[in-house]
Amino acid sequence: MNFNSLRYRQIKDQLMRNISSLKPHDRLPSRTVLSETYQAARTTIERAISELIGEGLLYARDGSGTYVSEPINGRNSHEGREIKNWGLLIPDILHYNYPDIVRGASDVASENDINLMICNTDNSYEKQTRHIQKLIDSRVHGVMIVPAIDGIVDFTPFYKLKEAGIPFVFCHRMLEGIQAPRVISNNFLAGYMASKHLIAAGRTRIAFISRPVYSASSDRYQGYVSALTEANIPVRKEWVVFESAFESDGEGYDSALRMMQHDERPDGIFCFNDRIAKGTYEAAAEMDLTVGSDIGIVGCDNTNLCESLPTKLTSVKFQTFETGIQAAKLLLKGAASDHTIVVLQPELIIRESSL
Repeated sequence: MNFNSLRYRQIKDQLMRNISSLKPHDRLPSRTVLSETYQAARTTIERAISELIGEGLLYARDGSGTYVSEPINGRNSHEGREIKNWGLLIPDILHYNYPDIVRGASDVASENDINLMICNTDNSYEKQTRHIQKLIDSRVHGVMIVPAIDGIVDFTPFYKLKEAGIPFVFCHRMLEGIQAPRVISNNFLAGYMASKHLIAAGRTRIAFISRPVYSASSDRYQGYVSALTEANIPVRKEWVVFESAFESDGEGYDSALRMMQHDERPDGIFCFNDRIAKGTYEAAAEMDLTVGSDIGIVGCDNTNLCESLPTKLTSVKFQTFETGIQAAKLLLKGAASDHTIVVLQPELIIRESSL
């Protein structure tokens, strides 16, 4: 176990001891105060609190703070009023588009006096199953889920949610094989518009580098293929890579370097996300290629990386805040059909990397 993991567990244990001395609905000190009290990084405090929320020991009220939960025995009530609880499963509250999804869902929950319990799955099916079981045991009133994508898929917890009569909504992406309301991003259009943009910039040898195959990467690939086919540009198998792992070190770098080392190399690359694009930048630098002139690059997710790279990165922006809002609104309806689908359209943010 590394130091960071050990420190995080120590902080979580200290917080649990602190919570045990408080009363239900007592407010915790601010993150800044807790960071100073425990001499720990704010991210460490945030991770520990997020897990305690997921375990039902704490709950958050947007704009107000984090509070101690009262033991759930059937449906909670407080001062004669029913208190509702929702769960929100996301891969990691600190990364990618997920903070915006949390904010959107939290705003709707707060407006309707609903507690929101946030559970980090780290994209693990195993952790996802454990969190869902805890939420079922806590008798939550609804769950929003960004499905995990790593490991062996387990449908059992979703069947259990249905058996328990707990409505749930998929957001950002769906899980093939389970019917439920969903709020998803148009990943096909993301791939299509990114590739179309590279073609409009005069690129004719366009590659695609992606994370492993799953619903989002498959849809973005189909968009890429459609744009190239429409422009009569061949899709070359040696310029299409689905990498073998999620969250690997140096994502995109090795794949891009192999392509660039050939006599005939791509003059444009559509990357599944901004992290892969960053690795592609590093490969281009090693080959003395200039991003934006020698090679055009487009990423996805429009993260903070876009403005920090040496040549600012063109990237597809998804409506993640609206995703959280719409998923929460579907839960409010309660009786939304399993076939209800809300599709949110992306936007291409053009910067210097693809001109």
